[in-house]
Amino acid sequence: MKIQDFNHQIEIRVRTFDIDMQGIVHNSVYLKYLEIGRIEYRRSYGYKILKSGQFNDGLTVIVAHNSIDYNSPAHIDDVLIVKTKISWIKNSSFCFEQIIVNDKDTVICDGMGILVNLNPETKMPEPLPEKFIHEVQRYENNLELKK
Repeated sequence: MKIQDFNHQIEIRVRTFDIDMQGIVHNSVYLKYLEIGRIEYRRSYGYKILKSGQFNDGLTVIVAHNSIDYNSPAHIDDVLIVKTKISWIKNSSFCFEQIIVNDKDTVICDGMGILVNLNPETKMPEPLPEKFIHEVQRYENNLELKK
């Protein structure tokens, strides 16, 4: 992943409750940072979060897989930049690729999350709506559609 390949980014400042006994951000906190990046990515499309915790776009998505590679530690009061993109879409799933850098462009970690769209009644995977696919294709220039 290249830093310049991302259209979306947010800043997060490391707080005291994010660090561990070694004085660095605890490894599990990066999952939270990546989730915040994914939420803000979807919010940037203009959607609002309902009281149920879902976006008002009608999708019911769940995380099916997360992975993180840690490269460099982050410390208290660091400003981290979470960069997010959707790199591919399949029938009912899509992949967020993300990278977290500090204000010196040092890569702190990179990760990915695969999300699956569920039918809200059956809780079984269902195809992603064309509207979602077109929105992502407009936002991401080199989006890969997989079968």
